[in-house]
Amino acid sequence: MRKIFSFDCETNGLWGKAFSIGAVVYNEDGTTETFIARCPIDGEVNEWVKGSVLPNMTDIAITHNDYDAMLSAFAQFYLAHKKGADIIVHVGLPVEARVLIDMHDKGFIGDWEAPYPLIDISAFPQIGTSCDTYNKLNGIKIDFNGTMHNPLYDSISAAKAYAHLMGK
Repeated sequence: MRKIFSFDCETNGLWGKAFSIGAVVYNEDGTTETFIARCPIDGEVNEWVKGSVLPNMTDIAITHNDYDAMLSAFAQFYLAHKKGADIIVHVGLPVEARVLIDMHDKGFIGDWEAPYPLIDISAFPQIGTSCDTYNKLNGIKIDFNGTMHNPLYDSISAAKAYAHLMGK
């Protein structure tokens, strides 16, 4: 199996800054690595985020004082695990794309360290806008105590859907 690096972010509104990042790496040897981080939300909290995202993140503690510290930590994890991986997101624009651009603009990754290519699995018609639906229809179990809008859960769900679709 080819290595899969899946990441997901939660933002303060669709176009806002990320306040949590989750990632999972499924290595060729079957081992996994995970990353989860959270920082305080900068500014007034978006109403949709209050009602639909934050209730699913109650067990994710604040790990970093601000966005830049969280972004730097994620960049270190990303750089340590990206080599040889299919790097995937699910509906990566604007959220995950902005995180990658910010990592570059702040000097945490270099010009040639972005994921080339970044695979957005929502482009596969079988997956579309819901990894959860794809996984349920295909009997794929997510062994994680969490739900959608928990970035680690979403990363795992996307990785499982992608692996299944690719026959891994």
